[in-house]
Amino acid sequence: MVSGDFEWDAAKALASSAKHGVTFDEAAFALASDPNEIAFQDPIEPASVHSLVMSLRARVLLVVTTERGKRTRIVSARKATPHEQRIYQGGQGGQAGP
Repeated sequence: MVSGDFEWDAAKALASSAKHGVTFDEAAFALASDPNEIAFQDPIEPASVHSLVMSLRARVLLVVTTERGKRTRIVSARKATPHEQRIYQGGQGGQAGP
């Protein structure tokens, strides 16, 4: 699936939505529109970026992405844990770590 600058595997998106209650469409829109995104590189998988973003549904999401050519591929998306929500709420955007 492709949506603007984002892409994802349709089957993985469906499974993730069923498991976590977050659609990849919601995650893509949050990534594209949240000026307060807090992003950090995965220490185990350096090609992956973890982003804390606010969705239009007013919930903080943790979205994992990787770059694929000219698009950003969404690998997973879920509601942020309470700890991750505190990081987002205390941050001013930019780079951070958990």
